[in-house]
Amino acid sequence: MMLRTSLILLGAVALASSPAGAQDRKVNVTPYLGVDQTVMVPLKGGGDVLTYTNVTAGVTAELRTRRVEAVADVQYNQSFGWGREATDQDVISGIVSGQYAVSRGLTLNAGGLAARVRTDGLSGAATLNDSLTSQVYAAYAGPSYATSLGDVDVTASYRLGYARVEEDVDADLAGVPNAGAFADSVSHSLTGSVGVAPGVWLPLGIVVSAGYDREDASQLDQRFEDGWGRVDATLAVSPTVALAGGVGYERIKISQRSPLLDSNGQPVVRNGRYVTDDNSPRALIYDFDDIIWDVGVLWRPNRRTSLEARVGERYGGMSYSGSFVWQGRNQSFALVVFDGIDSFGRIITSNVAAVSGSSLNIVRNPFTGDFTGCAFSQTGGGQCFNDALSGITAANFRYRGIAAQYSAQRGPWGLGVGLGYSQRKFVTPSGETILVRGSKDQNWYGTASLSYVIDSRSSLDSAIYANYFDASGARLDVLNMGAFTSYNRLINRNLQASASLGFDSAKADELDAVINAMGQVGLRYSF
Repeated sequence: MMLRTSLILLGAVALASSPAGAQDRKVNVTPYLGVDQTVMVPLKGGGDVLTYTNVTAGVTAELRTRRVEAVADVQYNQSFGWGREATDQDVISGIVSGQYAVSRGLTLNAGGLAARVRTDGLSGAATLNDSLTSQVYAAYAGPSYATSLGDVDVTASYRLGYARVEEDVDADLAGVPNAGAFADSVSHSLTGSVGVAPGVWLPLGIVVSAGYDREDASQLDQRFEDGWGRVDATLAVSPTVALAGGVGYERIKISQRSPLLDSNGQPVVRNGRYVTDDNSPRALIYDFDDIIWDVGVLWRPNRRTSLEARVGERYGGMSYSGSFVWQGRNQSFALVVFDGIDSFGRIITSNVAAVSGSSLNIVRNPFTGDFTGCAFSQTGGGQCFNDALSGITAANFRYRGIAAQYSAQRGPWGLGVGLGYSQRKFVTPSGETILVRGSKDQNWYGTASLSYVIDSRSSLDSAIYANYFDASGARLDVLNMGAFTSYNRLINRNLQASASLGFDSAKADELDAVINAMGQVGLRYSF
């Protein structure tokens, strides 16, 4: 629906302005191997000086042909700790996104994400080289179709999504209960529309659309279903401004089974998750069934700029949404205001689906191999994942907030900035002990990257990040900030040396702040 579409608006610019068939052919695939020596020094909060040897293998790829447009940045990192306190670990991180033009109007879209999050209760904080982390995976695939039958425009799309958290987020932190943590889910999203533009048959443009979303999560056999249909009208009041409005009907149902109880009547918890009682009846925990409507304004002064703002009634109350997109020659800006009923599984797969375009810049933490939350592209199609990866939970929630992203490349300088705020109001059964029905989380994040090409052999890469997670219930409020800079120098055509410095700080509730300084030297060989 419109609000779900708004969530992936940050990736819409590239699809609108850069179809694969309209660009020059480009194939660039670069596998690489790397080794580096990393040291982490505690400045505050105690702890030992930790030393690691990291071995990495990865690939970056950009493919653009008449039919295919794809981008990938995937890395495997194995850390070998020196001493008992520095534990060995491995991590897979990266993003893959692609579109294949099957035929005129028909496109097959697919993508995937691998990332790492903390499991020590410090939600939203950067992952350092410790054992209290978990792998997160998300992927999607599906076709989209757009054509014109005379004066009538027809669109349709289907997306199959999958999300998985390998271990138990926050389950390793003593004193922080987290029964009911997210495990995995499968989601389906189907939409279609038929419409005519203003002035073709009537002064009004008319679009009839419908959609169906479903997610099946393994935790307590939870099921989300959302079916809707609506009619939208658009009236041009000037060459660049139009008034818009729509009315429709929506039905949302969320249900789940009960947890298995032990002999004392308490829920059975295994590995931080409830054990489902498969024989229990399915209980309805959210049921929305009503007319929905909204009105708004559209502004498009030129082909590079567009604005949409809407206000209406949905979910039993007022709802606000909007977007602003601007695409420059070597820069892009997008802002979206969103409001919906969502979950971790549906958000993370929608975010992966938002990634598109070419020349994607994934900003990685050089000390751990993780990416810092945002992927930038000056041609549009970037996306920030900070919000989705903060406070992972199996619960559904009312999801409202604002997100913005700017990316630019000017001469030797490259810049990327991502900012956002969100509020999650939880939809849970009565008696839920971990998240009280109606309780709220809030998350603020910001990430900025700056690169500079000194000469044909040398460059600098820097980043700064901050995240504040205001938790509900027994979970921790967490403030995380950090920065790093790297100097890269080509030794020959294939071999590159690098040196990095950085710091990371984390402060949780009444706990003492933990601040670490980090240093690294390394080599990378590209094939």
